Amino acid sequence: MSKKFARMNVIEFVSEDAFDIINERYSKICGDTYGGIEFTVNVPTGPTSGFSLSIYENEAAIEATEQPHRAFLAGNESIIKDVFFHSGEVSSFATSLAVTEGMVESN
Repeated sequence: MSKKFARMNVIEFVSEDAFDIINERYSKICGDTYGGIEFTVNVPTGPTSGFSLSIYENEAAIEATEQPHRAFLAGNESIIKDVFFHSGEVSSFATSLAVTEGMVESN
């Protein structure tokens, strides 16, 4: 079994509604742009800030999405004040969540 890899994004937006705007835009391109993604959670952390964590099936999948990810962020620079992201190998993962039709439900 291949090792999972994760990308963590911390984003500061220019307005309070920008988090919802970028989530809507992300949902439209996620399947085509982020191949190999297995899990994503987006969390508003303040009125104009957010955190995103995505888990990929392997290192090749996360590497293949780095440039498209940078392009997505650059294409949304009008609503992003600041952003940084880190990627790395997942050392442990535990969940009690079940995903159904794009929605997450707790077991």
